[in-house]
Amino acid sequence: MNTINKKMSLGQSLFSEEIRISYKGPVDGKIITFLADYIYVINELSEAATKKIFKIFFELAENISKYSSEKIKLKNGKEVGTGTIILKETVKNFILVTGNPIKNKDLIPVMENSKNINNLDHEELRKIKREVRKDNTVERDSPNIGLIAVALTSGNPLDIEINPIDEDSSYFSLAVKVDK
Repeated sequence: MNTINKKMSLGQSLFSEEIRISYKGPVDGKIITFLADYIYVINELSEAATKKIFKIFFELAENISKYSSEKIKLKNGKEVGTGTIILKETVKNFILVTGNPIKNKDLIPVMENSKNINNLDHEELRKIKREVRKDNTVERDSPNIGLIAVALTSGNPLDIEINPIDEDSSYFSLAVKVDK
């Protein structure tokens, strides 16, 4: 009987979050534009939350396109990264989840950067973002700047999960909560 109750509560928790968007595949400009337009259509509740979700979505989708270790060549010859994008809605917030394969050699800097971002308050994040932008040794569109921008926009910590694929790569998932 305990097993049944556990299964029922798991099922209830799965359905307590409504999935608004679920996409898996190549992430190029057309997909980003389509999904971004859809975000505006489905999020009629809070204009402020919708703007935050849009900014975060754009940043994370761009990161998949540029930094996913799994690439697909499109008909036009352009190579883009592949990944997963999910937007869930709960009673209190929206949760944007993205995921993509990443080379293990790139994991440590991403993990360290995410941990550092989560340990900073809003003002410290703004200061770091300005410093990183002024630093000529860092790429202007670096994923580090993007993750800082995501944390600033959401006002919540980054929730990172890493799942090994093989000895060379892992699946990198990032969940960001936006309060309604």
